[in-house]
Amino acid sequence: MNAPSQLRIGGMLIGYYCICPRKAWLSMRGLWMEQESQAVALGRLVDQSSYPRNKKALMLHAEAPCGTPLVGKIDWAQLDHGVLHETKKGRSCEDAHIWQLRFYLWLLRLNDVTRADGAPFRGELNYPKLRRTESVELEPAHETRLADMVAALRRLAGQDTPPSRIDTRSFCRRCAYEELCYG
Repeated sequence: MNAPSQLRIGGMLIGYYCICPRKAWLSMRGLWMEQESQAVALGRLVDQSSYPRNKKALMLHAEAPCGTPLVGKIDWAQLDHGVLHETKKGRSCEDAHIWQLRFYLWLLRLNDVTRADGAPFRGELNYPKLRRTESVELEPAHETRLADMVAALRRLAGQDTPPSRIDTRSFCRRCAYEELCYG
């Protein structure tokens, strides 16, 4: 169990929280079901086989305004253009993908990292199988929302029981955690 004082929040946990707080709670308890998921394995393959010449993964560390340690692993970056990239298999969880990438942009901002011209980095969500790219920016309102998510995850980590299951069961059928939630 991750007590709130030991909690490190990463981009994947932010994404989980956006999709389903229960999934975030289970993962904070060390229950990682993705290793059994064919969809996740396919997503990893898409990530590893896409944009090979451009790959430059980055690890980021920062501290949230509340003092919580934050970590992030960016799929790849074009540092000379000031762009962080996240590669995804499909758009079914696009909102979570956007917040994960905004989280990484926030980590740069918290570390006062900018492009060479002083402008903030921007993000791009890459969907190679769909041949689509979505631009992602970090606005002040997004920073506030991310700080709120970090606070909510800290509270969630301190709970002894998981949050309720979500009602949108159609999404859950594709989730690696479905068996834990619905048996």
